Amino acid sequence: MSSRVDVTKAILYSTHPATIVGHAETLGFQRVAEASRMLRYGGDCYSFCMLALGQVDLVIDGSLQPYDIIPLMPIVEAAGGVVTDVAGNSARHGGLIVASANAALHEQALALMNA
Repeated sequence: MSSRVDVTKAILYSTHPATIVGHAETLGFQRVAEASRMLRYGGDCYSFCMLALGQVDLVIDGSLQPYDIIPLMPIVEAAGGVVTDVAGNSARHGGLIVASANAALHEQALALMNA
């Protein structure tokens, strides 16, 4: 898992911004993307595995179903990462998901998403 704790040095991964539904959510994603060092698209579940491996620092993905995220949660969490919905609640219900390499980075990403 990556040890980066500053969103300005983070690599953000997302399937595509079109998966993020809602004006406020889209603006939140744009704030995180603009603050991060680099943004990559594609991957679906691959991005969460890249997070667990330490190759990326943040994953923001929208419109996920519970069956999309539940199998990935233990992988990311076992590697030391954090996975929640955009409100900071359990990701088990799907929706707009924010996953990060650590709690410090997660807190910054959620703050930008919800500003």
